[in-house]
Amino acid sequence: MKLGEIIISKNILKEDKDVFITSGIVRAEFNYWVGLVMDGFFESLKNKKFIGTKCSKCGRIMVPPRNRCGICFAKSEDFVDLPEIGTLKNFTVTNYIITERKIRIRKDGVIVGLVQLDGADTAMIVPIINVNGEDIREEMKVKVVWANNPRGRPQDIQGFEPFGGV
Repeated sequence: MKLGEIIISKNILKEDKDVFITSGIVRAEFNYWVGLVMDGFFESLKNKKFIGTKCSKCGRIMVPPRNRCGICFAKSEDFVDLPEIGTLKNFTVTNYIITERKIRIRKDGVIVGLVQLDGADTAMIVPIINVNGEDIREEMKVKVVWANNPRGRPQDIQGFEPFGGV
């Protein structure tokens, strides 16, 4: 079964009032809207830029942006530009591919990190690339590596690499 397919009970055809049950596969291909805040974030990725939202009450800057602050629950309607440089807060090595909607396992491990962009109060989970596992450390500075042809999707961020030396 593929993503978006639903299997309906097999070998049954029965009439019960106005309901018909039959066998087959229903293909449900669709797009969904992520809302104004995340739509703005994805649009900024097309231009190789990061934006966050600023809480109207406590001033926290959140990236990826949110429409409500996770601390004081106030609205966060103001967008702010953020730099391409941040700090690696934590990391792990995994064999799971994080950009896929289905579980896939790689033979070689990948480094996944929690990166807090300079000026932001929250962090995002991203691949850490172009670094050996023995050279990586928490609190190191990292910089984004963009995809060649950004289209406004998470994959526009190839990953973050060490910035200013390891």
